[in-house]
Amino acid sequence: MTVKKVEIKVDINCGKCKNAIMQAVTELEGVNQVALDQEKSLLTVVGTMDPVCVVGQLMKIKQKPVVVSVGPPKPPEPKKETKPEWCMPYHPYYTPCDVVSVNTYESGSGCTIM
Repeated sequence: MTVKKVEIKVDINCGKCKNAIMQAVTELEGVNQVALDQEKSLLTVVGTMDPVCVVGQLMKIKQKPVVVSVGPPKPPEPKKETKPEWCMPYHPYYTPCDVVSVNTYESGSGCTIM
């Protein structure tokens, strides 16, 4: 089965409704990810489950679900490679990626910085 992203408009009036929705949907087989946007009253379910089963589960808990969209999920965004802080493009005292080598003498009389 293919992975689908299902967006459904639901009624979220209180914390109890939110918990009931989350519990009902996560019980379904094939659900990989569930997100609930309370401001938009939008439930997003990702997985191999049947969208009709998701709607059925919501109706069992007295919801009036409205399917907004069914389609493939967005591919994950590629991770951006971050440089260590010491290798940033500009620093007031160093040019980018300067290497500092510190050597100490065995006698402990001092050190040289190159």
